[in-house]
Amino acid sequence: SESDVRLLQTLANSMSVALENARLFDAVQKSNREINEALEQQTATSAILAVMAGSPTEIRPVLDAVAESAARLCEADDVQIYQVDGDSLRQATHHGPLPALQDGEALPLVPGLITGRAVLERRVIHVEDMQALSENDYPESVRLQQRLGHRTAISTPLIHEGKAIGAIVVRRNEVRPFTEEQIALLSTFADQAAIGVENVRLFNETT
Repeated sequence: SESDVRLLQTLANSMSVALENARLFDAVQKSNREINEALEQQTATSAILAVMAGSPTEIRPVLDAVAESAARLCEADDVQIYQVDGDSLRQATHHGPLPALQDGEALPLVPGLITGRAVLERRVIHVEDMQALSENDYPESVRLQQRLGHRTAISTPLIHEGKAIGAIVVRRNEVRPFTEEQIALLSTFADQAAIGVENVRLFNETT
């Protein structure tokens, strides 16, 4: 009947308004999250720059600030930053509760180690589950994972003028891959760490 048709039209209009309200609410929530994330990233960058300015002769405070920010914003359990030292990778800083290298210990700069390959090939390597690694491809990383126990890891090289001078390694104690946004953010932190290393080197040489 005509009354049924009018009722259905009214219900359809109400549902349309409700759906649009829900869409707008979700859009506002997403926008707020993006704004908050951008603000956190800008705050972290400003803090790192402040440390660089306050510690022109020391790299450790700069790398500590980078590692702390990377762990917090990328929701990681642990962050390590390595520097190239000849044919080795030496841990320059470590932030987080996971087991790491002992004092004075170094890793070989070889393609059988994920971090080594990331440095040698100057590219990001993201491993969703370290326990699924092939020993034929990454024998050093397999042995290191068995010792340290981390599950998801990503190695991002520190690049300066086309040369890899180290790497930032971010780990999780569970299988939980990093998002594209987090991977991009890690590249930003790697750039900041590389700039910090080079600034200290140049300052000390000039002095």
